[in-house]
Amino acid sequence: MRSWGILVVCVLVLSPTLAQAQPSVDDLRSRLDAARAARPTAVPPGSLDSIAYVIDVAERIASRFETPSAEWRARASRYLDAVEAGRDPYPEQGGLITNRGYDSPMSTIRQGYAVYIPPHYDPSRRYPLLVMLHGGSSNGNLFLGVVLGNNMDWLTYSQHLWDEYTPRTTPEWIIVAPDGFGQVLWRWMGEADVLQVIDDVSAHYSVDSERVVLNGVSNGGVGTYALGMRHASRFSMVIAMAGAPSWLQYTGGSPTSDERTAMLTYSGMHLVENSLDTDFRFFHGTVDPGPMRPAFVREMEAHMRELGIEPHVQWFEMGHDIMYVVHRHGRAYDGWAQVTRDRRPADVRVVSGDYRAAEQHWVSVTRIVDFPRLARVEAHATEGELTLTTERVSEVALDLRDAPIGTGDTLRVVVDGAEAYAGPRAPLAHVLHLARIDGRWQPGFLPAGGLAKVPGLSGPLTDPYADGMIHVYGTQDPRATDALRQAAERGSHGWPIWLWNFQQPVVADTDVTDEMMRDHHVVLYGTPGANSVLERMWSDLPITVQADGVRVGATVHRDVGVGVRFVYPNPIVHGRYVIVQASPTAAGVDRGNNLPDFLADYYVYDGAGTRSRPRLISGRGAVETGYFDDRWQLRTQVTEASPVSTPTVPYLGGDDGPRADVVLVQDDAEAGDVVTAGLATPPEETDAERERRLAFNAVLGVADDFVLPPDVLLQTPPVTLPYFTPVPETPSVPRRYGAPRTDPAGIIARRIARRVASFPNYRAIIPGGEWRVRRRTRWSFRPEAECLAALDAAEISYTRQPDLDSSVAAPIRIDAPVDGITFVMSRPEESVVLSCEMAARLPVLTAILRAHHVTHVTVLSAFRSRPRTSFHTMGLALDIASFETDDGRSLSVLDSFVETPSSRTCAAERPSDPSARTLLRIACEIADTGSFSSVLTPNYNDGHRNHFHVDIRPDDPRVFVR
Repeated sequence: MRSWGILVVCVLVLSPTLAQAQPSVDDLRSRLDAARAARPTAVPPGSLDSIAYVIDVAERIASRFETPSAEWRARASRYLDAVEAGRDPYPEQGGLITNRGYDSPMSTIRQGYAVYIPPHYDPSRRYPLLVMLHGGSSNGNLFLGVVLGNNMDWLTYSQHLWDEYTPRTTPEWIIVAPDGFGQVLWRWMGEADVLQVIDDVSAHYSVDSERVVLNGVSNGGVGTYALGMRHASRFSMVIAMAGAPSWLQYTGGSPTSDERTAMLTYSGMHLVENSLDTDFRFFHGTVDPGPMRPAFVREMEAHMRELGIEPHVQWFEMGHDIMYVVHRHGRAYDGWAQVTRDRRPADVRVVSGDYRAAEQHWVSVTRIVDFPRLARVEAHATEGELTLTTERVSEVALDLRDAPIGTGDTLRVVVDGAEAYAGPRAPLAHVLHLARIDGRWQPGFLPAGGLAKVPGLSGPLTDPYADGMIHVYGTQDPRATDALRQAAERGSHGWPIWLWNFQQPVVADTDVTDEMMRDHHVVLYGTPGANSVLERMWSDLPITVQADGVRVGATVHRDVGVGVRFVYPNPIVHGRYVIVQASPTAAGVDRGNNLPDFLADYYVYDGAGTRSRPRLISGRGAVETGYFDDRWQLRTQVTEASPVSTPTVPYLGGDDGPRADVVLVQDDAEAGDVVTAGLATPPEETDAERERRLAFNAVLGVADDFVLPPDVLLQTPPVTLPYFTPVPETPSVPRRYGAPRTDPAGIIARRIARRVASFPNYRAIIPGGEWRVRRRTRWSFRPEAECLAALDAAEISYTRQPDLDSSVAAPIRIDAPVDGITFVMSRPEESVVLSCEMAARLPVLTAILRAHHVTHVTVLSAFRSRPRTSFHTMGLALDIASFETDDGRSLSVLDSFVETPSSRTCAAERPSDPSARTLLRIACEIADTGSFSSVLTPNYNDGHRNHFHVDIRPDDPRVFVR
């Protein structure tokens, strides 16, 4: 960034105090370890992680930047002084620029960002947040210094990357500058870093989420165009400066059609409709001499006007360095602070070819046709009605909480000119999912079955970049092992050009476990027969490597050094990718590290064309590239598929978010129990049964011939609208958590929050259930050590289990009776395994059971790995089949519970049988405690005929009893 104003160069002089102190990195790390072991309550773990980052940087830069390294060590020492005195040092840095760090799921290297808080920072206030994306040759630390007035010539940037800067302007804002993994230009892991930084700074400072501004210059301007349009509804303002609006412009040259498709998903120009409800402004110099040509921005202006959007653009008679005139040397901040995010716009547009960025405001695209070609939804809300038009979309989710549709009792939804739903709002809960099946839009989901490109498993090759990966080299051929390991080590530093400070684990194939693959995507490097993990998968993969070449369908590409890299759903572990980088020769495998940036699902290359790394797009090395179809098949092998005719299930309640790979699974179904979606024609039924079904269908707003499964419909009396009580408001994904994101429980808490947000709310479509809202019952995951200490305090004997699953926080096995009551599994070979948080609630349960003289509890299911939509997979649920009392009686739910499906369970008439009466009292007393989120009895559905199900749902104040 060339200077246009006064040249100010910061010269640091070591003070006598600093020169004398010189704490060593080892000493600092020892002090940090001690601080972690005795962490004061006032110091969050995130602050200790940030101090660790400061120490990391001091060590990393010591050889090239001796003076800044000493300053960073001195700074870490001062922060540790505060921690040892029981204080969090970071809120004390008002009016200063400092640095924070966090553990990234993408890299084993701790990531950092620079942060400024106002001089008199007050955590009781809400501050606007300005997110600044740096340009070329810069990093977050230097750039935030420049943003806040320390201007210098861009040619000197490399000398001052790690200097300490004093703000020359002190706005009443929180300002952050992410590193973005160097110069990856804010794509993939760079974008993920920005979103992670926003989350991290919001967790540790008082950020006003309605006033978050995204701003960047030069390369950061490219990133602002892309991120700002991909995630427009997250920001109150998007301000791009001196950047290229489209990757098609920036890369130049002649990209292939596959590369063009990949570029469009990150090109702000082609996603600009997403900014319809966001204050989007862009600025450029008329004589900008760099690669961000003024003509590019003129093209952006014309494109926006063609779409009916008037551009908010300003030109300066200047070159590239326009940041200070845009910021008006800090005077613009007051005006920007007055702009707030539009939370409930009536008109929303979503344009996306990437499920990671397919949501704007209250509209989410949950299935794209011909992925990743750009899909489009235009939505309009009025009183009691939603109207949508779609292109290349087969499934959407509409968040009714944010859609301005009024408070009426009914809702009409029209999609592509046809009515998709008209009926009562109460059964819809808060998120309405719509799917297009047989050409008709209707409530529900696309049918499950077989592989499909869905959110989280869609490709292309760049999609896994934003997650954790392990790089696995083959050891089965001793002649190739060293070369394959070296290829894996190269790949583990990341493939995109200009990527900095990035490292992922490298593992031998003999050391890979299924647990590793559950937690990471895996990259497999191998020649034929060399990688044992790859050999396990070959028969399930669409592209294979053999001794004489690469086979893609019926075609074998034979060449010296030919190889392939492709992405595919992991055949061994559901929900993760496998990336294969293979060749007939080890040298060919290594050449796979020299591919361009914008990749489709697979890329077949030759050795001659991949001797060196192309800049951004393909050179001479591409032999064949392509995208798999929407069912992960090679397009060259697929004939015209017959249309899907499976009927959809009307899903009429939803915890926030998309759910694209299920038809209908019982909330607590046993492994493998998938409920039939619906029947094409009604079965034989009595007049009374038909009357009940038609009444139920009328409430649901579906056709008369639609049939729900018997265990959902139940044997209820004729259903009328009053029988459906409104579903209490679904909790949103929490913004704050009990356990910090650096704690193992905090990491899993955030993962669960995102996962549960996509669960269909089956409780909302079961008629006759009782909802209770107890605000005081809301809870969050505690830090892992705190939860385990609670078990110790309750004298619960347990054994800490290995991490069973990425969604089980602190799994433990119950080893002995709890409060004198023994818990045993119905299958003797199994143990009662729960998440710590669920185990901590056992004393609540045993207090009730002791009052009924229970001594033994037979557990049908505790933790289990499926189905995905069950809270059992998180260790947060317990199925109880029977109880034994101290007088020898057995209270079997299957044999003794008396069903009352037409009445609310706890309001029903008490049964005359003593055992049945005791079971009902136990169930209702458990619900009365408010300590459990669900208490399901056989009244819920046939899937619960033989047990009581209890679960806990974090940050959900609702209790459901049926």
